[in-house]
Amino acid sequence: MAVRGARSAFEHFDRQFGLVKRAGLVYTARMSNGIRVYTGGSTMCNGYLIEGADGYVAIDAPAGFAAWVKQQMPDRARLTHLLLTHQHFDHVEDAAQLKADTGCLIHAHSPYDRRLTLEDFARLDWGLKLNVAPYRVDDVMGDQRSHADWGGLKWQIIPLPGHSPDSLVYRLDERQTLFTGDVLFAGSVGRTDFPGGSQRSLLNGIEEKLEGLDPQLSILSGHGPATTLQEELLNNPWLC
Repeated sequence: MAVRGARSAFEHFDRQFGLVKRAGLVYTARMSNGIRVYTGGSTMCNGYLIEGADGYVAIDAPAGFAAWVKQQMPDRARLTHLLLTHQHFDHVEDAAQLKADTGCLIHAHSPYDRRLTLEDFARLDWGLKLNVAPYRVDDVMGDQRSHADWGGLKWQIIPLPGHSPDSLVYRLDERQTLFTGDVLFAGSVGRTDFPGGSQRSLLNGIEEKLEGLDPQLSILSGHGPATTLQEELLNNPWLC
């Protein structure tokens, strides 16, 4: 979730990304390099489906994502892994359903915890009607894991708290892509006024862990459009 200070989840994202709200609105698109994006749920959250040599990998699971994945994958294809960038409610609303449908392994920084999903906070503060089904994280990575092979693809895992204490960035060099969740957006960074947030940790982490990477890397974030690391280093007001 991006930007601070608005009164509702919808206002946050309308202000930040100029999104138009309509009931049931869902965006889908086919991207290059075997990556597809789904956008849906109450905060217009992005979920990604990546084709690998040994199956498909998903990143985050917003509301409606599980049904969309069924439609996208060819017959007999398998979704083997779900990678969570963090566990705020809008990124995990379909995690339990996706696991039930596919048997995929769920990977995250921390075990499932309602304090991380912020369900109660969103209900009380924003008045959202949420029903996040509990799920089990099969692979709790913490801060120690730096590399993995999922779906026949080689991933680098970058812990980067600040927006949420369990935030991870996933780097996929063979697709020249960073999946940044709610750490870094086109033109902005993640909110830090939620429980467990820290603006200092977020900005220091971006400077220390992302700014030295290949500037040509594409950035696919949890909300909003794609961008590049170079574009954000040059023009993002939080980084300039």
